[in-house]
Amino acid sequence: MKTVFVVFAFFAALVLNAQQINVVNGLYTAADGKLYTGTVTEFYDSGEKKSSIEVVQGKMDGAAVYYYTSGARMEAGNFTNGLRNGVWESWNEAGTKTGEASYLLGVKNGRWLVWDSAGKLRTEMHYTNGAKSGTWKMWDENGVLTGEKNYSVQAQ
Repeated sequence: MKTVFVVFAFFAALVLNAQQINVVNGLYTAADGKLYTGTVTEFYDSGEKKSSIEVVQGKMDGAAVYYYTSGARMEAGNFTNGLRNGVWESWNEAGTKTGEASYLLGVKNGRWLVWDSAGKLRTEMHYTNGAKSGTWKMWDENGVLTGEKNYSVQAQ
């Protein structure tokens, strides 16, 4: 009997916390049509979490995490006023880090790194206000530098 009550309480909590969030013109809105503030959590049909995104006044603003169907993290970073901002990281399904990218209010800005599925650094790139900049480097699977290319940012 105790088990039945616990299961019932669990499902009741799910129903009470069910989100009725819509996206209208690119903004998250609550069931009453007002701009939503809170955490938007999406699930795959299997029940596994697909994403968890902080939203403020209808826009993605704060931490965001995306998941594989297995439940493993796929990508994580932050939004500011609906735009990617700061460092974003990505992983393969086995949990090995495969990418690190820097944004400044939705624009590529800073260092980007790419690792292979074995976790070996393969590429280092740099961006300044969305433009390729600095020295880009490539390594082979043994960690040997195989190429470099320099990019200078033109004055605008």
